[in-house]
Amino acid sequence: MPHRRRNQQPQQEAPDQAVLYTLLQQTPPEHTPLRPVVLRSVAEQRRVALQHYLLRTWVDDTLAHTERLLLLVLLLLPLLWWLAIQGYDWLQAAYLHQPPVTAALAASLEDTALVPVDTSAPPAPALTTPADNATAPAPLQGAEPSLPFVAPATADAPDYIAPRPAVVPHTPVDPRPQRLVIASIGVDTPVIEVFVQDGVWQVADYAAGYHHGSALPGEIGNTVLAGHAGLRGAVFRNLSRVQVGDEVQVAAGGWRFVYRVRVLRSVWPTQVEVMHPTPTPVLTLITCTAWDTQRFIVIADLVDTRPA
Repeated sequence: MPHRRRNQQPQQEAPDQAVLYTLLQQTPPEHTPLRPVVLRSVAEQRRVALQHYLLRTWVDDTLAHTERLLLLVLLLLPLLWWLAIQGYDWLQAAYLHQPPVTAALAASLEDTALVPVDTSAPPAPALTTPADNATAPAPLQGAEPSLPFVAPATADAPDYIAPRPAVVPHTPVDPRPQRLVIASIGVDTPVIEVFVQDGVWQVADYAAGYHHGSALPGEIGNTVLAGHAGLRGAVFRNLSRVQVGDEVQVAAGGWRFVYRVRVLRSVWPTQVEVMHPTPTPVLTLITCTAWDTQRFIVIADLVDTRPA
């Protein structure tokens, strides 16, 4: 006999009918407002959900754009500053390292170009002497030209102009250092004189500075040269790479003075005895080190003097 499945749907619907019956019999509370069902967009639902909070306005957008702009400026400012410093250093190095003869020639050409020439003025009359107006006697036929001579009577005449040897003006030679060369570290820089300002020695920009009053090259005493190790040319950026025994050359007064490195040391800024006079010809090079808290000192002795 075939088995028939009984219909269990009435048993499953019984709880649902009970719930429906309960809802129909109970009345909703009076204090609960009834709202109609309305379909809203996502933006409207967001506005309704966040109506009790402060929303983003145009002021917030302006502040956000300003923040991004300031961040961009802060990132670009160091780069622009570095490019400006490097470009200015390159221009100064190219100007200061040009040959002195070329610089003097360019200066003379500029001065000549600034002097106006008056072409309308008449030419100055030529200086004439009685000898110019006199007619020279014709030489004898077949005779060799005679050597020039001065007769005693002619030489004593008041209107006689005798040639004199040209006087060459003496050009004074500057004995101060003009150039510093350290081949071992690639230094080839001009030297300018510096002085004490407000109780502190000046440091030359884009050149080595010769301390005013220190010994001249080749003389007995201490010749002191200082330079930057960081910005403004940084002519002594590699001074710490100098080794004992390296050669240092100083050009001054038409001569080239050769020194040999003897001492390398670091001192505090208050140890000024490194600049004191010495009983022998000595060259002292000074630059900053250890983040400008100390001074790196190179001491060299004079070993040779050569014509420049």
